Amino acid sequence: MKKFNAIILILGVLVFSSCQKKARDIQTEDAEKAQSITLPDIDISGSPNGIVPLPENVPSVFTAVFSKYTKIFAHNGKPIHFLAQSGWTEIQIAKARNVLTHILTDYPGSTYGSNKAVIANAMADRKATMVLFNTVDDLRHALRGGLRDVDLSMQDLRANECPSEGTEDYMNHITRDASFEEIWHLVHDHGIKPTLPEMLAEMREANDAAAEKGWRAWPEDEPDEHPNEYMGVLLDNYLDLWTIRPKKYEGRDIGPEDVPDGTSHFGRYFANSRVKLKKLDPEGYELVEKFFHPYLTYTPKMPEAFEGTFSIEFDESMVYTYKSQHIINVTLTGSNNANLIGNSYDNILTGNKSNNILKGGAGNDRLKGGDGTDTAVFSGVYSDYTITKNGGLIKVEDTKANRDGTDTLTDIEILQFSDKVAKF
Repeated sequence: MKKFNAIILILGVLVFSSCQKKARDIQTEDAEKAQSITLPDIDISGSPNGIVPLPENVPSVFTAVFSKYTKIFAHNGKPIHFLAQSGWTEIQIAKARNVLTHILTDYPGSTYGSNKAVIANAMADRKATMVLFNTVDDLRHALRGGLRDVDLSMQDLRANECPSEGTEDYMNHITRDASFEEIWHLVHDHGIKPTLPEMLAEMREANDAAAEKGWRAWPEDEPDEHPNEYMGVLLDNYLDLWTIRPKKYEGRDIGPEDVPDGTSHFGRYFANSRVKLKKLDPEGYELVEKFFHPYLTYTPKMPEAFEGTFSIEFDESMVYTYKSQHIINVTLTGSNNANLIGNSYDNILTGNKSNNILKGGAGNDRLKGGDGTDTAVFSGVYSDYTITKNGGLIKVEDTKANRDGTDTLTDIEILQFSDKVAKF
């Protein structure tokens, strides 16, 4: 939902004057003022995770609201910014940055996503910025304080809308994840609009077809925005974010009456999963696949406090795997004993400083143990595999088709098969 622009419209005060010259003078002054309030170049190179405290030399309109900063670079060398309030954890900021990176990652062979450099360049030219607020009240306060007058093209996201992988919130599917939808809006407004008129036209056609099937777009009095909102809804469903109803929306409880069975986005859309999207809205499904990868291209890093097992293999008994099944690579951090389970993609599973159990499953996987005593798990008996060692690499090839594939192991000390354990 494009909350930032909607709130600006609510808070904005339109002043009509009979004196046209005076109106032009005011507009000129406002434009000059906005152009003078912008972000300087901020160095993030010294931070291991690319997230830094907001420097003191940044204009006070920013430091009065935000405390953290990161960015990604477009192909033209210009930044796309992230400004975050104090309530955002660094792992949440990294999640938001990962989502933008994912949306802007080239999708070779696709209709609209094969060369996303032009999209990212257009965004950077327009000083596209994600503004990460703690709550909606903080957003409103910031706008009243003059943030809407700065020379940035902004889209907001709140801390209670961005659960990051491996956290208790994510694992228990508590908070409605709005990060993909809201960050898509930033890409749409400042990247897609200036560069992909053909995609915009197809979005309009698919939106109108979905409306005839029951899709109820918002804002209802802004039909020009409906394809933009529709695309965000499609992306959420493509990633199965609503297949199981989230428990909270911006900190408020969500009940069955808020989201009728089989729907998403509080009943406004008639599907709630990738499977139902393909079946009930084939035009929308096809449109998504013309721009977005079928899996998440970024590598989430688990919180340092994470322990236990994180699975990217779908298991209906684990509610978070409806979402995590679309991940292909995962990295553990910290020093707690923790484990990873892969899926049918070619996964890269990376351990941490402690003892890890890594199971690649189907596909040709890379398992990286790191420090500690690490174990790679395979489905079959020892005699079903061909094992070769070359320096620090161990190659394990499953001779049975359509099972474990061929895995490459680094810093793995133990290979566990269904009938025995081998040590290396």
